[in-house]
Amino acid sequence: MSPLDRPVRRQVVLLAALAALAGCEGRSQKLGQAKCDDSYAQGVGQVLQSRCASCHSATRAEADYRVDSYLAAVARRPDGTYRARAGDDNSLVLQAARGTLPTGHVAISQAELSELQSWVVECALKPKPYTVHINGWMDPGNGDQFHGRVLRQAVYDLSGCQACHGEDLSGGSVNVSCQSCHASGVMACNTCHGNAANAGPPRNLDYLSATSLVTVGAHQAHVADGAMHAAYSCEVCHTTPTHPQDEGHYQSGGKLLTGPAPVIVRSGFAGQFSWDRNAATCTNGYCHAPFQDPNANFITPVWTAVGQDQAPCGSCHGVPPEGHGPDTRCNTCHRPSFIGDQPRSPLHANGEVNLAAPAGSCVGCHGSGDSPAPPVDLLGRSDPSLQTVGAHRPHLEAQHKVSAPVACNECHVVPTELDSPGHIDHVPPADVFPPDAGVLARADGAVVTYDPQTATCTSYCHGSGARLSQDTAPSVNRTPAFNGTGQAACGSCHGIPPQIPGESFHVGKTLTDCAGCHPRSVTSAGNIIVDASGNSTHLNGVVDLGP
Repeated sequence: MSPLDRPVRRQVVLLAALAALAGCEGRSQKLGQAKCDDSYAQGVGQVLQSRCASCHSATRAEADYRVDSYLAAVARRPDGTYRARAGDDNSLVLQAARGTLPTGHVAISQAELSELQSWVVECALKPKPYTVHINGWMDPGNGDQFHGRVLRQAVYDLSGCQACHGEDLSGGSVNVSCQSCHASGVMACNTCHGNAANAGPPRNLDYLSATSLVTVGAHQAHVADGAMHAAYSCEVCHTTPTHPQDEGHYQSGGKLLTGPAPVIVRSGFAGQFSWDRNAATCTNGYCHAPFQDPNANFITPVWTAVGQDQAPCGSCHGVPPEGHGPDTRCNTCHRPSFIGDQPRSPLHANGEVNLAAPAGSCVGCHGSGDSPAPPVDLLGRSDPSLQTVGAHRPHLEAQHKVSAPVACNECHVVPTELDSPGHIDHVPPADVFPPDAGVLARADGAVVTYDPQTATCTSYCHGSGARLSQDTAPSVNRTPAFNGTGQAACGSCHGIPPQIPGESFHVGKTLTDCAGCHPRSVTSAGNIIVDASGNSTHLNGVVDLGP
């Protein structure tokens, strides 16, 4: 049973309230004395509004103090220091009104000071006339009388409140709704902790908001959307009740739980999660230490060091992480998680490794659909004028219709695993014509080269090699630009006909004559033969003659 429901307790509270009321009513009402049965707005609020609000209001809150509402006027500093303390004649607000603050302050008139002093000391910061409630019932800083603290000690048994304010606390016989202050509901999460936006402190259970307090700390940095991640739900760190009254939330077996909320976080791959309340640090939480990475700069952040830049890129994992190679562009492989080079918060630090395609698929980093060849390139670009896009797809898909598809391994070493040698162990771009790549490209002794400055190459495919390099036909282009256009027409790789010194059998031949000697490669109309499976004997490293 709540202390408020016990007949003796209720009588004592009622008698005390009536006695206080009688005391205020009984004294002579002199100018400058607060009437304890006045509302804040009718009484001392007018003094504070007229003399103090010019410096202490929503538009200008000097020393972060406002007097434009009752709760603002009685609010403690974020760290719990009192500005106005019930019964304390030396409260900071009274020092300011007297002009005795060590930092200096203009005094108000004696009559106004007396009114303010009476409200603080005699009326105990009472906000309005009460017939039952004690003076500090609405003052969050009153450790003995604030209704939130009284109800907490009563294990939030609301039956005493319901007796007057109704079963749903919307007014009842006294026609005063508790929801006029607690708009989300008396038992809503943010009635006890949090704010209008969410249930994460500030404020904490003691109505304090300093981030230097463990009970406040970096809650808002986690439960609100940020640049690095989407808002985390409370259950990421705490067991979240379905209903406030659930066992283990604020009560166990009907008894109040007074210790700090347990912190339970998903462990990263570096080890078991742990929380050190005294040091206000967490270790091995997935969010700040997703895996063991010696390149990470700061995997044990201090919960109360808010605003001290503890979570820039590189804090939780290296840029790049160990074993990722030297490329610092995360978006090359984790494209869904980035917009340009900036994290896309819903898909970053979300408990998953987001790739553009399933792990093990080449198109997770480059290419699209069923093709590993760009477009798109590592940065998601599709402009063929870029070397990283260029003619990849025309080669791989034989869009030029002059040969069978040119496989990736003609120009690159194709990895069998993500971390195969030569794949991601160097800064992009990819190596072109490394020693282990290119059979067709090196046919007939062709010397393969690639110039990244001009995006041009030499290879058997484009007219190099012992025989083709002798062709003096003016149409031959042995150094096509990979990001150019119109460079693969008949006559680009060898003349029509070839013009090789000392040879006469090609002299005078035209395109439609090719089929006379090369019927398996060219039709009588001069078209390259590519069968339904994509195979062709043209540009295959061999000069095919006869039927």
